Amino acid sequence: MNMKRSSKRKWPAAFAAVVLLTALVPQAGISKAQAAGLDWPSGQLLPSFSTPASTLDVMDVVTEYNYNATSSQIQHATGHLDGDGWLAQTSIDASNKHMVYGPYATDIPAGKHRAYFDMIIDNNTADNNVMVTIDVRDNTTGAILATRDVRRQDWTYTSNYERFHLDFTNPTAGHELEFRVFWHGASYIKVRGIGTESLDRAEEAVVLTSLKGIVNREQPRIYSYDNPVKGEEGKYNWLNSLGLGHADVADNWSLLTKYRSEVDGIVVYDDNVPDTVNLATTIASQEDAIVAPPSLVSKLTAAPYNFPIIEDLRGEYANKLAVYQDLYDNYWPDLPHNVIVGLNPDLKGFLRDYATAIGTATIWLNPAVPAEKALLQDFFSDMPYGSGIYMGWWPEEQLGVQTASQYGISTIASDFSSNLTVFGGTSRQIDVKPVPAKPALDDKIYISLILSDGDNLQYMEHRFKKIWDSANRGEVPLGWTVSPAMLDAMPGVLDYLYDTATPNDALISGPSGVGYTYPNYWTNQNYLDDFTALSGDYLERAGLRVVTIWNTITGSTNQNVGESFAQNAPNLLGLTAQGGGNGNINVFDGTLPNQVLNANYCYSYATLELEINNAIAGWDGTSPRFVSIQANPWDVDYQDFVDVVDHFSSNSNIVFVRPDNYFQLMREDLGLPIDPATTTTTQP
Repeated sequence: MNMKRSSKRKWPAAFAAVVLLTALVPQAGISKAQAAGLDWPSGQLLPSFSTPASTLDVMDVVTEYNYNATSSQIQHATGHLDGDGWLAQTSIDASNKHMVYGPYATDIPAGKHRAYFDMIIDNNTADNNVMVTIDVRDNTTGAILATRDVRRQDWTYTSNYERFHLDFTNPTAGHELEFRVFWHGASYIKVRGIGTESLDRAEEAVVLTSLKGIVNREQPRIYSYDNPVKGEEGKYNWLNSLGLGHADVADNWSLLTKYRSEVDGIVVYDDNVPDTVNLATTIASQEDAIVAPPSLVSKLTAAPYNFPIIEDLRGEYANKLAVYQDLYDNYWPDLPHNVIVGLNPDLKGFLRDYATAIGTATIWLNPAVPAEKALLQDFFSDMPYGSGIYMGWWPEEQLGVQTASQYGISTIASDFSSNLTVFGGTSRQIDVKPVPAKPALDDKIYISLILSDGDNLQYMEHRFKKIWDSANRGEVPLGWTVSPAMLDAMPGVLDYLYDTATPNDALISGPSGVGYTYPNYWTNQNYLDDFTALSGDYLERAGLRVVTIWNTITGSTNQNVGESFAQNAPNLLGLTAQGGGNGNINVFDGTLPNQVLNANYCYSYATLELEINNAIAGWDGTSPRFVSIQANPWDVDYQDFVDVVDHFSSNSNIVFVRPDNYFQLMREDLGLPIDPATTTTTQP
């Protein structure tokens, strides 16, 4: 135990007991800054922030510069396109050439950097020869800034992307930098993304992002632009779409002076134990402090800032586990337990402002590591079964979500969310648009197209906006998955989507209700019923009539789970199951249709067309056929949907419909009420 922590501000014991028993966060126990701005009433998953200031300070805290290996900015001397990446295969592609090089970027700042290369190998045990050579090159001078051979056994697993790093120093801003992958021809290698993180800017970002959390929990006044992916929502897109006043900050550091009176000091983390940045975030949230890297302590403690050091974590911990054990033993008992934040300590900005603002524990524990899993389970055991929320993300998706599910805890993917402390203060008035009239049921093939990943709040903020802004949106029927938790986390965004939706745009729920969970893994039926009832409430208020249920990527929905949704979310029109491949339809509790997706995560126009052809094959025309096709938004653009609908337009037996109309047609075919929300009786 660190004995220096006597100054730690504790939440009142009575309040902690209320949190543990009821999972509520009444204002009576919130620190002085939180009490001024946060509203977290009973039954609300996430807090509401105050109305944003009339003019928000916009700070540019971009730290990452990344590029898709298949984008037009990147060039190739060998290999070929394969789904979400660029692939080089033995006996197919020419060896000893650069499979990826570019983008000759001139906007990467000078200073310390960590380049990254996301790559897959199909066999990591055959030998230990060099598979690829990665490097960073200054094309302006011709200098190689860093290089590294990557051997077969450097991959710790196969068939999934793994990130490889390469540290370098960019001596001069404005030079053309390229990131290269030289393929030696000895194995299957696929590259998805390349790029770099500015380590200097990341250290500034943790200071500024934690400042934003302290400031915005009283009233949202700071907005961040920190999206690492070029060509997505843009710096001012959401600000202008939501009618939020804003002004650029010429010098980010001026914000420390502007809001100096609201900050009591700094909490210093230890570079040698990276996870101390998460403990520092937790402490800072309780002390009205900002998080500081060692490299900036001198600057922050000197004029004009003159911040005192409230906590200095340097040299206090031997390893990661010791950090989180101390957090659990000496901080967690006095923190709210209904929400916990999972953040990779390498991620210095983004969701860290939200973690600072709401004042709960910030952790990064991997359930694949036994000792870390045991400690993670200790945290989860203290959280409310059925309504506990894990914000952020996991070291590995399926195992993380599965572990949380076993404790009745839902994941809200949000690690790269940039401005929830602003969006959480937008109006909670949601003007839901009614479901348009369905077409008449006939002996036709009805196809529902669905865009996945809307449960991910960072996707909703970034990539989603680019697709939603497509000039021809509304040309074809499409189901856009969103999160019911947007009612709390970004209500103004949800209302904007309804306001700008066309009759062909249907908002539906991503997995698996109010949060991403595997309901099959919930062992207590009463708690499962509580979850589906809570989901039903959020779904109804968000106007979402169709839900995708995940039970791992290929799992079907158990009977008791489907019946629980049928009984506790009675306004639903239908469920989809993520299994993918057969399109099987069943009815839960005699009232709620459920269909296994015919295809999931289609990654291109070609796969959309292929999967539709597979699903309609053999239809004899004597009864309706229902085909549900899901697509991956990270690889598919709106035009792909337009093109695939156009491709099948000459076939008068194929009708593309919105997912809600789709399930209404299915319900009619099954002899069920077309709209359960308008009927008081159900048919057997």
